[in-house]
Amino acid sequence: MKLKLLRLLAAGLLAAFAAGSIRAAAMTNADIVKLVQANVDEKIILTAIDNSEPKYDTSAQGLIELSNAKVPQAIISAVIRKSAPAPTDAPPAMPPFAAQTPAPAAPAAAPAPGKDVMSPSEIIMIDGDKSAPMRYLSPQIRTAARALGFGGVASYAVLRNRAAALRTSNRNPVFLVSVPDQAQPDSYLTVASFAVRPNNSREVMIGGGYMSYSTGIHPDRIIPTTAEKAADQSRAQKGFTIYKITPSRRMLPGEYAVILYTGEVHGMVATWFTENGNSYFDFGVDP
Repeated sequence: MKLKLLRLLAAGLLAAFAAGSIRAAAMTNADIVKLVQANVDEKIILTAIDNSEPKYDTSAQGLIELSNAKVPQAIISAVIRKSAPAPTDAPPAMPPFAAQTPAPAAPAAAPAPGKDVMSPSEIIMIDGDKSAPMRYLSPQIRTAARALGFGGVASYAVLRNRAAALRTSNRNPVFLVSVPDQAQPDSYLTVASFAVRPNNSREVMIGGGYMSYSTGIHPDRIIPTTAEKAADQSRAQKGFTIYKITPSRRMLPGEYAVILYTGEVHGMVATWFTENGNSYFDFGVDP
């Protein structure tokens, strides 16, 4: 019970460090200890430290207490770096004769680290020589009896509207997805086709059974894909790898979604997704 409470506290702390949030939240030594005791992944804690407003105690006693709490050395080093004051010393004044020599042109400023990283809540559809960002939505869940109850019960993920706003006529679209380093792409996402219902919605079966109940997208609705690491990882968020997801066969006209299992691996992506459920990036393939 105590460990469960610590994990809930840790999840609340991580939610404050959303990438691109309006302002950074303050973190203390006690927060670091709570995250470690909740078994939050080290890379996620390092990301939280990078995005925090430092209120750490880096005195000798403070560091000893972190070490006694079994905080890993990599995390303690990150706390020290984050707490270090920015250099404020002005450069020495130039002697009067130096003004006669033109100063060399200043090199162009390098882009700030992490400024243009790919967010884990972002998927990019590559449509030939064009690309389009995708947006996710959370489905409603519908449970119903099948065949008047003789076929057991089934659960469906239901998306509003008959058609997705994002459309393509390309039968071989490619998707760039940011996958946590701890996850295998084929266990983190699925591309699925959706049935259009008469009530102006789209749905896919996500669980069901008669004598027993199992969860997961129905195999008939799964589009087989291949995954390979993208050659360009310059936009990869710390703790994530960008993968190229390609359907293994030409896609027929219809309604689809790339489903990220952010509910099952919420501890790794809670900073970016506000819902505990899975995230559905919907799109449609036109004739």
